[in-house]
Amino acid sequence: MPANRSYLPEVETAANSIPMLDISDVPGARETVRKFVEELAQQGIERPSDSNVIESEAAVPAAADHPAIPVRIYRHRAGPDPAPLVLNFHAGGFVLGDLESEHLRCLTICRDTRATIIGVDYRLAPEHPYPAGVEDCYAALVWAIANAETLGFDGTRVAVCGGSAGGALSAAVCLMARDRRGPDIAAQMLLYPVTDDACDTTSLRGGDDCYIWNRQNCADMWDQYLGRGRDIAPPYAAPARAADLSRLPPALVVTCEHDPLRDEGILFAMRLMNAGVPVELHNFAGTVHAFDMLVPGPLSERALADQCAFVSRSLVCDQT
Repeated sequence: MPANRSYLPEVETAANSIPMLDISDVPGARETVRKFVEELAQQGIERPSDSNVIESEAAVPAAADHPAIPVRIYRHRAGPDPAPLVLNFHAGGFVLGDLESEHLRCLTICRDTRATIIGVDYRLAPEHPYPAGVEDCYAALVWAIANAETLGFDGTRVAVCGGSAGGALSAAVCLMARDRRGPDIAAQMLLYPVTDDACDTTSLRGGDDCYIWNRQNCADMWDQYLGRGRDIAPPYAAPARAADLSRLPPALVVTCEHDPLRDEGILFAMRLMNAGVPVELHNFAGTVHAFDMLVPGPLSERALADQCAFVSRSLVCDQT
């Protein structure tokens, strides 16, 4: 166990089995993830499913010369008509991930709240650096609202959600919707979010020995997304750079004790509070970055239940 850290035993056992990625080598990191997923399948760990949840695929039209954006729609067979909607932007340091990355989260929220969930497969850096990914996420929001009636959900009850880099994208989409006078967003779930390219918090400076995600990966992630030798990041890339956080949707912010990103998530939550935004801040002790997706067990189940409860309260979900 790294010095001066106290992990929950089941968390450390699981985290110790997950390979550390090297985000300075994106092709290598993607191959590491592919092999890890393949090994899980060989161990008999099956993709979760639920007979009450129907999955379908669609494509969001993008701007000229940009490819259509793949999305996956999760609908509950007994969901209300129209249902509330949650758009989910997956984790992956802006360079990794796809529609499978947070399948468990999308499935769980749909199953337990009967809301419709749309996962968004945005373009990844370094092939598509900022602002490609966040513009894809915003385009998916606009498309969903414009097609609410056809898709069968209530365009007045919409939340955005994402883990890690997906948390940055969720916060940025809320800023864009406010600044561009775009669709109204009822709530945002920022789960162990990336918010600040400065990489200068206490948890980040001391994050060399963390499982799953470390200090160097944070620095390399920003280089892949924004390029080296950059000036201060724009707020739609690093939401902590936004001067004004007022008039944003109520937020659930989740942080993890042994995560380099812990402090920037907490500080962003505090800034939201100080700007008059209602915030629930949950810091999970003894655990690691992305634990709810990567570490099976009671703590992850509790975290996912908290997320479902927040969706239900924020979007007034009818589960009868």
